[in-house]
Amino acid sequence: MTTFVFELGCEELPSSSLPSLNSQFKQLFAQELNDALLGYKSLSVIAAPRRLGVVIEGVDQASEDKLFERRGPAFKAAFQGDEPTKALLGFCRGLNIKPEDTSVIDTEKGQWVVYRGIEQGKSASGVLGDICHTVIADLALSKSMRWGNGRDEFPRPVHWVLAMLDNAIVPLTVFGIESGNKTFGHRFMAPASIELQSASEYRERLTQAFVIADFEARKAATWLTIQSTAESNGVTVEADDTLLIEINCLVEWPVGLCGEFEEHFLDVPDIALIAAMKGHQKYFHTRTGSGNLSNKFITVSNIESRDASQVIAGNQRVIRARLSDAKFFFETDKKLSLESRRPQLESITFHPKLGSLGEKTNRVCNLACKMASAVNADGAVMKRAADLSRCDLVSEMVLEFDELQGQIGTIYAALDGESREVSQAIQGLYQPAGASDSVPSDVYGSLLALADRLDTLAGLFAINQPPTGSKDPFALRRAAIGLLRLNEHPLLQFDLTQWINQAFDAQPVEAAVGARALVIQFINDRERIRLTESGYPHDLVVAVQATNGLSTASTENRVKALAEFSEKPEFNAVVTTNKRFVNLLKGSDQGVDQIQPALFEHPSESALHESVINISSRVADAVSRETIPEAISALLAMKPATDAFFKNVMINADNQAIRANRLELCRSVRDVYRLVADFSLVQQ
Repeated sequence: MTTFVFELGCEELPSSSLPSLNSQFKQLFAQELNDALLGYKSLSVIAAPRRLGVVIEGVDQASEDKLFERRGPAFKAAFQGDEPTKALLGFCRGLNIKPEDTSVIDTEKGQWVVYRGIEQGKSASGVLGDICHTVIADLALSKSMRWGNGRDEFPRPVHWVLAMLDNAIVPLTVFGIESGNKTFGHRFMAPASIELQSASEYRERLTQAFVIADFEARKAATWLTIQSTAESNGVTVEADDTLLIEINCLVEWPVGLCGEFEEHFLDVPDIALIAAMKGHQKYFHTRTGSGNLSNKFITVSNIESRDASQVIAGNQRVIRARLSDAKFFFETDKKLSLESRRPQLESITFHPKLGSLGEKTNRVCNLACKMASAVNADGAVMKRAADLSRCDLVSEMVLEFDELQGQIGTIYAALDGESREVSQAIQGLYQPAGASDSVPSDVYGSLLALADRLDTLAGLFAINQPPTGSKDPFALRRAAIGLLRLNEHPLLQFDLTQWINQAFDAQPVEAAVGARALVIQFINDRERIRLTESGYPHDLVVAVQATNGLSTASTENRVKALAEFSEKPEFNAVVTTNKRFVNLLKGSDQGVDQIQPALFEHPSESALHESVINISSRVADAVSRETIPEAISALLAMKPATDAFFKNVMINADNQAIRANRLELCRSVRDVYRLVADFSLVQQ
């Protein structure tokens, strides 16, 4: 099986860049191979601290022939009578063809001369060399540098280029370096150069030289050695893909080692110990058989040491210092209650125009208490949780481990004797932290997080600092998405419009013109994107949003019901009927305050009026219970009356009073449909 290997040998690449480079190499090479019509069986990416590239197996000997089309001059400019003009002759000369080889096509802009030909396939070696250059040029680099006298840029200096197709070198020059058949193994355990006789030897020779070059294979091997090391030391280890990937980007030959620390450190909260091990040292924490945090940790080395005990001892010295700091911070923090730290928030600026964190906490507290009252939650619990919610920000522990904000506040509140509801709510303030993070399970945490995001959105939009393009320094998009998820709590499910207005009213500045409408549109946009990315049709989402406002908790349920109904033949009848009424009402301000049955001239008007009265209550009741299929069935029951109305009644009657009365009847029908959605926005 024909094998191609391409490898850039670099100085140690930034671990933060390696996952992106890995995915880009895979995507770009696959795309270029497809565009070049060069077949292959498998493609794996080389992405390790000192190397980047690909191994492609089952490569065809040559690319396929490719059809192409070149457009020449317009037909009018190509011929003078039956004779070709200079324009056409020049076009043909460039392609080495004759005028009779061309053809004429019709376009929106008239007739044009075109040439359709076949580009002969190229040898695999030539195609692959071009692809390597293209991929390197197309890489999106977050961090790059220059070295030597060249102007080329890459995350780190490149020292060698390996490019082989079976046993032949693929000639190419990258970063001023000509390709060859040499690579290098582990920097310390096998530093000598490795000369390959064939590309198929690559993996085996590198493995013998203590390098697992394939990103995914090395990741699996790293996790396996972590698990086996933990098992052999009588503990278990929890999966953490983020940490595993970070370690995978630091090693070429993973070696698991188990160290331990003194048991008295286990008096410190688990989250602080884990943060010290994971964040500072890249260690995996372990647990005992009963699930408690153990005093052992797993570290991954990039070398097989002749005396592993020395490596372990060094790691233990380092983690002991880190844990001593955590223990000191914990003991120091316990001397002060959360409540006593509250005044310190007044000296921390949230935003120069929006006041301190203390002022923000007051605004959030007032808004959260109002929302708690609306759902019959305990106002005293809500107020206490909101007052204490940010006090842990001035604790020694959070100053050292900022990722523990909220979590450590929950622990300290419990130590202060606060109720379980108050303690748990403090942690909920920061949830969800991202798209994959969970939302608070308790109502007080949900209310607190909801109020905080409303205040942040209102404040930043009030001072005219919304996100722009890709820049979102205050993470307002994430706040809006969090708002949508939080409002799905079974005990909340607010219409957010009134709470947005109250959040604006509480800001210390006068809102910019149109700011409230912009926030509402901003939240609607996030909801629309969220639902369309979940696979729902865009037009159905917009149709529901148009009538549902910011009652966001019910939007998906309605969209889902409409999506299911849209598969049925009756759906078009509902949409068409609604659009007829909407079109009749366009540009018409005529109407009456109340429909006058005495002005009806045909029985179909009375029948439609009675149908609207009966069915509107059925639809409203079904919508209030979120039984949307039932509401749609009720709308379908109105169809015979609407059909008869259109058949027998002229809406624009000469009598102005009758015309206004009929328009008001049309408006009443449209409003019944709008209880479910604005069907006029649905694309048929």
